[in-house]
Amino acid sequence: MVMALSLQMNRWLLAVIAAAIFSAQKVVCFTSTTSCFGNNLLSLQTRMDTPFAHRLFSAASSSSSQSSSPPVQQPTSTPKEKNNDIFDATLTLTNYDQSQQQFIQSDGNQGMGGGLSALHHIQSLDASARLSLQNAVRTLVYQAHSERALDSSRGRIMLGFCASNAPEALAGLKSWVSSIDLPRGMLHGMDVDGVPIPVEELGSVYVKYSTGGAMTFSEMRKSGRGFDVLWRPGDALLETYDGDFRGVYVNVELGDGVFRQFGVLPTDLFMEEEEW
Repeated sequence: MVMALSLQMNRWLLAVIAAAIFSAQKVVCFTSTTSCFGNNLLSLQTRMDTPFAHRLFSAASSSSSQSSSPPVQQPTSTPKEKNNDIFDATLTLTNYDQSQQQFIQSDGNQGMGGGLSALHHIQSLDASARLSLQNAVRTLVYQAHSERALDSSRGRIMLGFCASNAPEALAGLKSWVSSIDLPRGMLHGMDVDGVPIPVEELGSVYVKYSTGGAMTFSEMRKSGRGFDVLWRPGDALLETYDGDFRGVYVNVELGDGVFRQFGVLPTDLFMEEEEW
């Protein structure tokens, strides 16, 4: 009798302990933003994005836009070698800008501000020159990724796409973002009060992209949507454009304080020939 009573009490204690553990697990589920329901809440938030923003990329790849931490390549060179690489990349892009300006002058400075002549210069580039530009851009961008991984306020990368139409600009943007591992965000500006603007009505466009928040307060006031349009890493803003330049402006901010803005570079720099 005593043994049976003892066994029954032990079973009762085990049941109490099991219930306590189960309750603790439920508490963890509701107090932790990263356990149990965290991923579902993020997915719900993604689906509830406002109609003013349009997803740049497929749903399968858009999850990376939720994180502001850029990819960082494993170091394969010494600090001195890395500094030399950055210097060489900067020199390559600086020389490219100078050669483009010289070409514009020799081509008769055609178009507004020489924009058409700049396009002629881009069209004259051979495969070797394009590869050199690709390597230079990658060197600076991956250095920016490394700096931004340590401090989110550093290593900002900004791109400006001047294109004849929206599909051309967005195809170029997607190829750049994918090829140099930039964060992916939302595209703003393709609607009026939530009503999509037909692509054929947009005409020439300028798309501004940034790895860090870049919308100014004046731009926020102009949009009429207040803080709802504050940028996240990887967001882009599409605007109409009446200039003649076609290509990409690149601005990379590094910790050495050197001003690095180049362009216009080819929109299709990171595209295969058959894609363009």
